[in-house]
Amino acid sequence: MYEMFATPQIVADDGKIHVRYWFVTDADDRIPYRVTQFNKTHDDIVVDATPLPFIEHENKVLTSILSGNPPDVVSLIAPVHQWASRMSLRPLTELIKDDNFDTTYVFPALWEEVNYEGHVFAIPTHTASYALFYNNKLFKEAGLDPLNPPNTWEEVREYSKKLTKMEDGQYTQIGFIPMYGNFQVAISLAMGLGAKFLSADGKTVHLNNEQMVQSLQWVLDYYSDYDYDEVVSFQSGFGYADQHGFLSEKVAMMILDHTFLDFIKKYRPDLDFSVSANPAFEGYNPASSTGNWWMGIPRGAKKVKAAWEFMKFAVSYDVQVKEATMMKGRLMPANINAAKDSSLSDDKNFYEILIDQMQYAKTPSFVPLVHSTFWREFAFAQERVIRHVQTPRQSLEQGNKVIQGDLIRAKEYDIYVWENMELEGY
Repeated sequence: MYEMFATPQIVADDGKIHVRYWFVTDADDRIPYRVTQFNKTHDDIVVDATPLPFIEHENKVLTSILSGNPPDVVSLIAPVHQWASRMSLRPLTELIKDDNFDTTYVFPALWEEVNYEGHVFAIPTHTASYALFYNNKLFKEAGLDPLNPPNTWEEVREYSKKLTKMEDGQYTQIGFIPMYGNFQVAISLAMGLGAKFLSADGKTVHLNNEQMVQSLQWVLDYYSDYDYDEVVSFQSGFGYADQHGFLSEKVAMMILDHTFLDFIKKYRPDLDFSVSANPAFEGYNPASSTGNWWMGIPRGAKKVKAAWEFMKFAVSYDVQVKEATMMKGRLMPANINAAKDSSLSDDKNFYEILIDQMQYAKTPSFVPLVHSTFWREFAFAQERVIRHVQTPRQSLEQGNKVIQGDLIRAKEYDIYVWENMELEGY
């Protein structure tokens, strides 16, 4: 059972409560605005921030929890359910209830991901949104109207044929490449058709659902219009910055996230492009994916109430807008009103389209307890299909067995943990 926290707040020699905050960073170790501003505006609480290298942040946090000396707050991106199921996070449900904290501030897809077994274990802070980017100049050269981008996946296929060029048996331009970029087109197709990858009780994996079979068949049929090996060879020539496939105008259409607006501004400010809603199958709504950066309180944290005050501050409207501005579009605020603030992008029309796509977004953490296994097996299954090694159904069923086996083992471990560990706050 979950219980309200009775841990007393520890006051330091300076008369203040010091909250230890660990946050994930890359090459930028600057103290986040949320920390500096909180410390300026609060007299009784001080947040001491420590940056964690991305490649080792999970191990450091888990080690601190096991040693009994965790930070009071962490910022992470890993699936929340993985942490909550192993009792690595304190539930926030009572804190939210007692404070009448407005949970409607966040995009629904993000809020869904931080709930586990009827309790909230984290607060979303940032996300990403995807939409269709396309090259106006290449559209015009192909006789296509840039004001009428493809609305359906079948139109994407037809547009792509017109936008594809070859010289001496090699591609010099392709309209759309389903497996180029970090947006998983096949999964999105399945989501748009209503696919469910996990049973309601969380025990049974459904990678081989009918919608996923149909989606992989679409991808297979799509590649039948091209020489796949030549596509791979063409794609291998892409690079970073202005050598990116879309920026170098070698790929005419891509599903890209909101950060690409600033990427274009930095590396190809002269690029003539537009942004539109994600395509969908005829008669269905579009589907999109998203990410979830979140804050949580580790199990064993000593200053829970002070940590909660800091977390609420971090997701407030003013702080979210200011941080998004300082990050220059790298992340989108999880706070819906902050995300819609007109000051966050110079490309207001395109940015509004990206915001609008969040209503169709779903978390990519379909089987959170074995998140890595799911995505690895999906990638293997898709490759087998494209290489004509197996049919979509055969390949997905093979991948499903592997994921299911890992999920069973993960569930068994969870049961052991919950039955044999008595922890404060649970």
